[in-house]
Amino acid sequence: MEQARWERGIGVAELARRVGVDRKRLWRVLNGERAMRADEFVRLCAELEVGLGAFIANEAPARYAEARPAGGDASRGPW
Repeated sequence: MEQARWERGIGVAELARRVGVDRKRLWRVLNGERAMRADEFVRLCAELEVGLGAFIANEAPARYAEARPAGGDASRGPW
């Protein structure tokens, strides 16, 4: 997220204004000092024009496949 902000040349204060969050709060999120709420994440992705999927690990499907019990119904998923 911080890299996308930097690449677009948007300052933290300006980005915070655009997404409607406090500048200090956003700074802490971008520096990993606090967790990002889902609504903040979606608004930041939209403002920075970064797809939500860019932050999803590629190994997630494999992890779910490994969790599937042997002989289970694959159409029902890993649950």
